[in-house]
Amino acid sequence: MFVPASSVMSTLERVFIVRIRDGKVEWVDVKRGATVDKLIEVFGDLHEGDVVAVRGTDELRPGTAVSIQQSQTK
Repeated sequence: MFVPASSVMSTLERVFIVRIRDGKVEWVDVKRGATVDKLIEVFGDLHEGDVVAVRGTDELRPGTAVSIQQSQTK
């Protein structure tokens, strides 16, 4: 799966993306793959149709309730 590069977060312990499921934040561990323009390929427990935060941040803690705004990508 390709996601915006800004979606991929790194800490000392892990590399992850922020997935939104049922209005709550989940951290999904991923491994990085190829980079194409502003997108990065990620491998992990992700599936077609998953909602991924465009700007990942460790401030979005797992279990936090959030509302979704669709991104306009070009």
